Amino acid sequence: MKLNNKNLINDFLIFINDVKSFSHHTIRSYNNDLIQFLDFLKSYDESLLFIDIDKSVIQQYIQRISKSDLSDKTVLRKVSTIKSFYKFLMINDLIEFNVMELISSPKVSKRIPNYLSKKEIQLLMNLPDLSTYRGNMHRSILELFYSTGMRLSELVSIETCNVNFNKQVIKILGKGRKQRIVILGNEALKSLKDYLNYDRGYKNHYIYPSLINKSKHLSVNYVYKMVKKYLNCISKDEKLSPHSLRHSFATHLLDEGADLMSVKDLLGHEDLSSTQIYTHVTLEKIKKIYKLSHPYGKK
Repeated sequence: MKLNNKNLINDFLIFINDVKSFSHHTIRSYNNDLIQFLDFLKSYDESLLFIDIDKSVIQQYIQRISKSDLSDKTVLRKVSTIKSFYKFLMINDLIEFNVMELISSPKVSKRIPNYLSKKEIQLLMNLPDLSTYRGNMHRSILELFYSTGMRLSELVSIETCNVNFNKQVIKILGKGRKQRIVILGNEALKSLKDYLNYDRGYKNHYIYPSLINKSKHLSVNYVYKMVKKYLNCISKDEKLSPHSLRHSFATHLLDEGADLMSVKDLLGHEDLSSTQIYTHVTLEKIKKIYKLSHPYGKK
């Protein structure tokens, strides 16, 4: 096979699919990142191959995307994609030296995630019309997000056989196709039972079947827009999204004294650093305790 940039990308994508078992969403992101990098190379030098570039070329690319409207997190992801790609090239003896080892990952500014207060959560859960099938479905989706902290892609693909009502747990498929167990709180359990008690006239592989094609699950787009609609009813914050319920789940757990490692496991984070962004809550709580308890904190 002729050695060219597109073939190298395709070989890498096959590797992360067949060997690494990455999700379709992750593979799509990797592909988009590498195609964007390839487009840059073409504008830089049409004949330049990935295996022949030096440090300066990559630095110029990072400078370009850093000056665009992309967030710090997106720029970091794009650089991480290229780092993974060059590790693959190195492992397969396609390059003698990994040029990405000379490139430092861009720093990401740590932003406090958007989350809802406990009062806003209560208001949100009272919005769906429980006299209808869709209202019950919507309520159960909102409750599951907040009770389990699962991601949108994880929620829509829950299989009926993976819900254990007696133990109040759900087995889900997370990032990297890794399974984990999430816990169903009492409110989430009740709303899920109420929703499933509606006679749909058919059995489905998924607890949230598509409203169009019964053999498939609800689309990510449908659930995203539905949750956004309810969030807009209780808050003017346009940055709130289904992921904000995941943030709220983690924030409220820590606020009530849960330890960071337990929250990390419940969220399905690989690295503790991903969970530490939520510690802004415990810091505020510690300050309040100090003011109430310490002689220097009292007026």
